Amino acid sequence: MPPDARLQVVRAVRPFLVVLTLLLTLAALVLAALAMGSLASLNAAAPPLLGAMSAAEGLFAARLHVPLDAFWRSLSWAGLCCVTVWLAAYVKPRA
Repeated sequence: MPPDARLQVVRAVRPFLVVLTLLLTLAALVLAALAMGSLASLNAAAPPLLGAMSAAEGLFAARLHVPLDAFWRSLSWAGLCCVTVWLAAYVKPRA
């Protein structure tokens, strides 16, 4: 492949990688909040903000028909968060 063609491909793909990185980062933040909310449901003395996150996570898990207990849901959300962070770092455009 000639150098000019390779440069054109890189220029065409770079904006897509930037948008994909931002979307994966946003997804990782949402998954981290879901994991925290699921863990907050295990603690009766959780602050009100975490209680609200716990209620939102419970509604979301019920909507998805997730048949897991809160502890296993939190581990699942945290695992998905780790995978999403890794993917965001992997697809990040290089200089």
